[in-house]
Amino acid sequence: METKRENRAQYRAAKAVGRVSIILPEMFKDFNVPEQPNSGNLRNLQRDTSKLATEAARSREEWLRQIRPYYILDMMTLGGNIDKLRRLGDELHNFLMGRGTLLRSLEEIDEKLDALNKLKATEEATILQRKSVQEKISESDRIDETLRGQAQKVQSNEKMQRYLEIDSELRKLRNELIRTGFSRLGRPLKKLVSISERGDYALSPEVRENAREYLRKPFTTFLAEGDAYPRLKSVMTAMSGAVSSGKMALKQREAKKVLERSEQVVDRDSLGSIHDKARRAKQAYDQCLSDPETGKLVEELKELRRKGKANRAARDELRRELDRAVQNQQQSELQVTALVKEIQSLARKLTGDELILQPA
Repeated sequence: METKRENRAQYRAAKAVGRVSIILPEMFKDFNVPEQPNSGNLRNLQRDTSKLATEAARSREEWLRQIRPYYILDMMTLGGNIDKLRRLGDELHNFLMGRGTLLRSLEEIDEKLDALNKLKATEEATILQRKSVQEKISESDRIDETLRGQAQKVQSNEKMQRYLEIDSELRKLRNELIRTGFSRLGRPLKKLVSISERGDYALSPEVRENAREYLRKPFTTFLAEGDAYPRLKSVMTAMSGAVSSGKMALKQREAKKVLERSEQVVDRDSLGSIHDKARRAKQAYDQCLSDPETGKLVEELKELRRKGKANRAARDELRRELDRAVQNQQQSELQVTALVKEIQSLARKLTGDELILQPA
């Protein structure tokens, strides 16, 4: 516009206009009008508008002294636009001061209504889950009833009744053997094997192996014994000797029990009656299973019991799942009730009237 040599004042004024034309657009470059008209965005808009108007006015005053008296820039239009920004900020401030609380309350009600819809959806999902689990439990009950009926039909067979009688007798004898012959001897037997393996107490390989077998399968090993059950007596004799010699350290009461039980088994033949009954029952048991029809029925009964056990385990898990579903439903109902009360309370504060929410 002017060279520095011809007119220094005009040159400075032109340079100032150039600076203003860069500074002001830079101020406006990051200014954004929010898309969503809510109280938070309006507050941000009011704050940004007032800040922009203040900064623009300060820049205008700062450079105005260098531009005068030439007024190369249309100062009236520039000042008018800055004043418009300031008025817009003031109007937004007055609106928020007067209606901001109401607007925020309405927005809060709207937010709570959205939250209520989500909670209702969650509640409906928990109800569907509960009904689904209840149906599965009912189906499991029907399966269990069917399996029980099939098992009863198998058990009603004459040959199966004989088999079940013998099996029950063997179970009773096993319990009696454990109670009278091995009760509280599990730990001493383990210690006997342990000290013999460490070399602290000498045992023949046969006696040590017999002790291991009686630890693993006491009744089966007892049934395999010959007359007067010599292997068990050798184990009890070795255990009594280890206690008496002090090689196997036990509490006084436990040591006394071992010595008494060993004397009963070895010297008094206390298990002779159980051994005879068990061997006869085992022979009858094997004879029953040698019959093809009985063997087939036994396998069928075992399979039915296996399915019944698996079905009961699945039903127990379904019942636990049902308890969780009921708890989730109750929790959802409580949350919905509490949120409805909050919405009604907000509406009563705004309108002064009672608001009743109806389900959609």
